[in-house]
Amino acid sequence: MMKLLKLLGGLIYCFSGMGQTAHIPSTNAYITAGAYSAHFMDAFSFVSNPACLAGLNSFLCGMGVERKWMLASLNNYALASSFHLDNGGMGILLQRSGDADYNEQTGELAYGKNLGLLEMGVRFGYIKTNASGYPGAGFGYSGFGIRFHVSENLIAGWALDLPVFGKAGKINPEKGPQIFNMGFGYEWGTDLFLALQIVKVSGLPVHVIASIAYRYGEQFFFSFGLNCSTGSPVFQSGWEKNQLCIQLYTAYEPVLGFSPGLVLLWKGKNKKG
Repeated sequence: MMKLLKLLGGLIYCFSGMGQTAHIPSTNAYITAGAYSAHFMDAFSFVSNPACLAGLNSFLCGMGVERKWMLASLNNYALASSFHLDNGGMGILLQRSGDADYNEQTGELAYGKNLGLLEMGVRFGYIKTNASGYPGAGFGYSGFGIRFHVSENLIAGWALDLPVFGKAGKINPEKGPQIFNMGFGYEWGTDLFLALQIVKVSGLPVHVIASIAYRYGEQFFFSFGLNCSTGSPVFQSGWEKNQLCIQLYTAYEPVLGFSPGLVLLWKGKNKKG
């Protein structure tokens, strides 16, 4: 009898320890390594590191849609905007994923400040989840990031997100995200960009994401990324004309399949002269 009780106790301990206690907002496969670049940054880049907003010199706007793993119930829609503000910049992100049975909305406000070679950024976010037949749950989080210009071509930085308020469940309650992101970006001229990101999410293994982006002329854009931890590749290609850029991308997960997406980006005039 004692052995049975010990066995049951051990199973309960293991199951409770295996639970993911941090609720991570739904993400898409779009590569945001531009946070560590001066010439490859776009409206969604501050998702990786809010400090990159300090380097803004124009108004940026972007809309994206992704069919995650080719499932309509996991569709992801995102709208981002960032703009120059005094000696820094501000960014806004709105995102929705899911369907009528389960959906999730995320709102995020970020600000970056230019301190010379060092740039700093903060962000505040809110995640709202809704499941059919159950009361909704909300999670708040905040983050802090830095970006350092090691040389004219090399930028390094890191960002940390921590939960602020909100819990769901009683036995093993979920709370806001706990995410650490470290990145390095090297610009081999204005047309070639190499990046490496290391992402650690609470309850999940470390992800190492390497990517390379290339611009051909002023109109064509190509990028390839690889999540070295899972062997999942991401390919992007785009066309730009009159400050409007259209990009198609797709990610492949060996078990779950493809996640195609479409992104529209618009860039305003330079505000720094």
